[in-house]
Amino acid sequence: MIKVQYLRGSDFLAAARKLDVDPSVVRAVAEVEARGSGYIKGTNLPCILFEGHHFSKYTDRRFDSEAPHLSYRRWTKVHYKGGRGEYDRLVEAININDDNPDPALLSTSWGMFQIMGFNHELAGFLDVRDFVNAMADNEAEHLMAFVNFIIGTGLADELRSRDWARFARGYNGPAYAKNKYDVKMAAAFARKLKEQEEQLAGGEISPERGDAVLLQATLNAVLGDDLTEKLVVDGWVGPKTFSAIRKFQKLNGMEPTGLINRDLCEALGISMGAVELEEA
Repeated sequence: MIKVQYLRGSDFLAAARKLDVDPSVVRAVAEVEARGSGYIKGTNLPCILFEGHHFSKYTDRRFDSEAPHLSYRRWTKVHYKGGRGEYDRLVEAININDDNPDPALLSTSWGMFQIMGFNHELAGFLDVRDFVNAMADNEAEHLMAFVNFIIGTGLADELRSRDWARFARGYNGPAYAKNKYDVKMAAAFARKLKEQEEQLAGGEISPERGDAVLLQATLNAVLGDDLTEKLVVDGWVGPKTFSAIRKFQKLNGMEPTGLINRDLCEALGISMGAVELEEA
């Protein structure tokens, strides 16, 4: 059975911390800029598009005549095959270049956010092969590469100020307005923020249980699909909350003690005041 590790709530939280933004900002941008899953359906192959105009440049035009379906001077979508067909094109390009993969890897866009191989350094990798291997690992790598790319291209400030138009122009180019990327991101952010606020509200809860409400709501948001059943956000800390705590700790490389303490709160990015509990 093919296993693919998709994005979890904790991945969005880690990305938000690195960018110093609200998690709803990351979720909104991902909703608009990501192309759904980062993997071809039914496989563990990251989504790719092989771009022949870049391959032509990186191979000094040597194959323009020999393989015009792989190497051409100007961008065109005529030769796209999509899905696994793009891997056929990628492998053929590697083969005609004496099995040197680098020009072909540099000329391919990878993963959820379709980051070009030649942008591997902006994505946080010194070598294009390391970048490609990371894209094959899990969607968390896709998201963090995207975050690094945003930081590397100087667009993080636009996200912090929620200047959707300037971010969309910087990331998508001048055509952003025609495609309404800024409008889509603003709308997605409003939806995500409302969902988060509703989750954090938790109904009518007495003040003395407010810290526990925040804990439960944050665990729900961070763990996402890793929780088989969402916690009831009521401030009563019981077996299900402790189980969720242990799951979060395990997923984040912590000892799964179930303890509610300073280390847990720092990892979750919340303040629990003086409340420290342990499972009875």
